[in-house]
Amino acid sequence: MPEPAAAAPAALTWPRLLLAALLLLLLFWVGTYDEPVFAWLSAAWQRLLAALGLDGLAARLQQGTSGLVTKRSLPTVITYSLAYTGVCLLIIGLLVPRRALRTAFWLYGGVFAASAVLVLVGKAAGDVAWLYKLGRQLIDFIVSPLPVAALVPLLRWYYAGAQSTSQAHQ
Repeated sequence: MPEPAAAAPAALTWPRLLLAALLLLLLFWVGTYDEPVFAWLSAAWQRLLAALGLDGLAARLQQGTSGLVTKRSLPTVITYSLAYTGVCLLIIGLLVPRRALRTAFWLYGGVFAASAVLVLVGKAAGDVAWLYKLGRQLIDFIVSPLPVAALVPLLRWYYAGAQSTSQAHQ
């Protein structure tokens, strides 16, 4: 029985390649001009929290956070990280088969979970600096274009090989 069409490698059409290239340029622009982006996000969060009557919430959250994890507002950093990661996953989704996108989603989620565990264990163990630093390095790695550059060719290769192997056994 032939594999479903969704398992086939994503066709690299010009519109897909163009959109992926534009999104990649967006990532590089955001990475280059991250200070204005962080300033805009911080201001947006301050306005939103003030409108909701939660002015002091961000400050209270920040008090319990080590400077080794972040010196910026937690809502700002989380928003930036999730948006950046979302664009990375969108780029990957444009360039790899659908099954491979699920794999990429789980890999990204696993790295975020591992970094959260490291930070939480570091906090629970009494502010262990090396755990904070390792968690922060994982976050810095995943919120960069490097995973996209590595995952796209690896996932295309792996899933193309898996598809050809399953077709050979039929």
